[in-house]
Amino acid sequence: MKGIIRVFKELDLVDIEKHLLVVGDLSSECYSCHKVGIGLHSTTCPNCGVGFKYVGFRRKVTSSYLKKAKEELSHMTFIDFDDFKKSLGKRDARKLLDI
Repeated sequence: MKGIIRVFKELDLVDIEKHLLVVGDLSSECYSCHKVGIGLHSTTCPNCGVGFKYVGFRRKVTSSYLKKAKEELSHMTFIDFDDFKKSLGKRDARKLLDI
């Protein structure tokens, strides 16, 4: 039996920033140019042309929803959007404090 679990992996934050599709309640957004209203099944941003490699969700989603989304978006890497935002905050704080 297969299930959905979180796996922690070190990834390049800059690469994620450039290639992330953020899924919200009503629509999706390109994290690179902040174009809103992108279809969930889009492989590229219609505004800036960037190819999507990662997908994150603004809200908490159920494992059944994730399983269905993973089947439809098997070419993408799923990330925890909250973890991503926290990592960006830490990175930006280190830059600000020159650590």
